[in-house]
Amino acid sequence: MTEKAKYGHKKMVVWNNLDRIEWMIQRKIMNYIPKNLFKLRDQIDRAASSCCANFIEGYYSGSRKEYVKFLKYSKRSLAELQYWVEHIYKKMLIPKGVYLEFDDLCIKTMYLLNRLINSLEERAREGP
Repeated sequence: MTEKAKYGHKKMVVWNNLDRIEWMIQRKIMNYIPKNLFKLRDQIDRAASSCCANFIEGYYSGSRKEYVKFLKYSKRSLAELQYWVEHIYKKMLIPKGVYLEFDDLCIKTMYLLNRLINSLEERAREGP
């Protein structure tokens, strides 16, 4: 999709990072986790999906208060996902390079989520 064709949430760097994180989970990281670890695979898959789904649900909620609430859900899911990927790295299921690339993107995305949440909360304190 070209930059001009992007709309709404897809224009946001934080969204593109979340989308990239989910892509990394589905196309890179899950390939390293043995299929017999289905509970772990499911937990990681659900956390990755939750990051994105909550971001979108909040963005299109129609209210700043709801948006912030769902951004915080997205942030918590991202923190959980970051934990699970660190967990499988410590179990030596994924290579160091994959882990470091993923973790770096998570750190940057968490920063952007925090900035967005703080900005929206600050505007709410200032009034309509």
